[in-house]
Amino acid sequence: MQFITGNNRHQTFFSSLEDQVASDNPVRLMDAFVDKLDLAKMGFTNTLHKAEGRPPYPPAVLLKLYLYGYLNKIRSSRKLEKECSRNKELEWLLQNLQPNYHTIADFRKLHPAPLKAMFRLYVQFLGDAGLLGKTTIGIDGSKFRAVNSKKNNFNQKKIDKHQQFIKDKTEKYLQELDELDAHENKTQSDELQIKKEKIAEGLAKLKERTIKYDTLQDKLNNTDDKQISTTDTDSRSILLTKAIVEVAYNTQNAVDNKHNLIVHTQATNSNDGKALHHTAKQAKENLQLKKEDPLMVLADKGYHTGAELLHCHNDNMITHVAYKEQPSVKHIANEFLAESFYYNKTEDSYTCPAGAILTSLGTWHNKKGEAHETSYRFKTYRTQACKTCPLKNQCTKLPKRIIQRSEYQDAVDLNDNNIKQNPHYYKRRQAICEHPFGSIKRHWGYTHTLLKGLEKVNGEMNLIMFCYNFMRTKNILGFDKMIAAIQNWQPDYSKVVCPLKNSLMRPIYSQNRGVYFLPTITFTFLKAC
Repeated sequence: MQFITGNNRHQTFFSSLEDQVASDNPVRLMDAFVDKLDLAKMGFTNTLHKAEGRPPYPPAVLLKLYLYGYLNKIRSSRKLEKECSRNKELEWLLQNLQPNYHTIADFRKLHPAPLKAMFRLYVQFLGDAGLLGKTTIGIDGSKFRAVNSKKNNFNQKKIDKHQQFIKDKTEKYLQELDELDAHENKTQSDELQIKKEKIAEGLAKLKERTIKYDTLQDKLNNTDDKQISTTDTDSRSILLTKAIVEVAYNTQNAVDNKHNLIVHTQATNSNDGKALHHTAKQAKENLQLKKEDPLMVLADKGYHTGAELLHCHNDNMITHVAYKEQPSVKHIANEFLAESFYYNKTEDSYTCPAGAILTSLGTWHNKKGEAHETSYRFKTYRTQACKTCPLKNQCTKLPKRIIQRSEYQDAVDLNDNNIKQNPHYYKRRQAICEHPFGSIKRHWGYTHTLLKGLEKVNGEMNLIMFCYNFMRTKNILGFDKMIAAIQNWQPDYSKVVCPLKNSLMRPIYSQNRGVYFLPTITFTFLKAC
């Protein structure tokens, strides 16, 4: 039987790099986009080197390498180094350059701010290409595991547990020593001496552990957080679902509803409670909307915080944030729950279902917020009619029914009313927000970060979200329309970064085992950064 045969390995072929990559290969889009950028204005800088040293690689080469890697599920600097020597697309993209993994890794670590600027600049490109609706955004957060195990994350309870274990173990060792001393008075043997030496070694180890946990206790006492991480100090133990906890970063995304494109991303080390207004405001600025321009904001109930809703309303954002259902109370009938009481804003009073008027003395009280909320003020409302009310047993077991009204209740009521009147708007939230995270975490497998520190993690998250937008743009426009849009685009750098303020020299390790000096550039970013 005759089979298809391959080429002879000793056959000589004449071809250029250009011939090896198809004219509509997506790698040409990455090349065209990076070549369109003024990387110096964005903060991507060349390394400086000594006269006898090897010249550095251009920032464009390393940026193209990372874009190709992240778009093809390759993040490791060592794996990227290997791909440079065996991947035809990368040979074309990098013009046969093969950076060392040290150089590749340093580029990502040292350019978090420029990576953020590149993401914001791409949002500008998406707007100019007509791919953003600029009317509705969905906001959601997703946790990405940090380079810090749960074992190296400590809170007060965990430190107390370890210190108690050390104390109990020390007492046990000392008790064993006393028993050995009693036996030693009666008889002397090598076995007793060996046991004593082992106990002495154990006590020495416990002393070292005591110093370790005392140091951790001092660090915990000197921080406002209730926990510390020792490997990645910026990472925090965050609740994922129900009782599942992971040391991670919580990445907040604002997604435009027209094509599910991300318009703002930011890694945080806290839960969603305080993230709504900041995320929505940054998204609005990235969309280049004015403060008076309306913007509809969709989010789940994790973002339902009175202060955040009020700030959004003040910035002309129409919120549709899922409200938290009031828990049922056994001795209170549903028609007597707090939401069934009618509030008269003009008279600052409540009317109960039985028709009684509840009034306030006008005194504001302070109340500590829930786990992720700040403290807030509230007023209390009550009435004397409860004493003679025939429905009192259905309403309260106290002498008087008391209603508390938060200073943010107007914003909460406005938001909750938006949800009730337009339930179909809120149903769009999941379709908008979950698409990017689903693609990034399930399809690409990016469930964790490779860098340490909030600033560097932010740089990587902006790179990941940029690659998602880039891939999705290609799928929406197609190769020809996207390459034409890139070629016709005129970037506006004034809305992304401001001129640098100063520059200092810091040494980094170069790929040829020498020391280069990289300018550490301080940029003044706009508020949206």
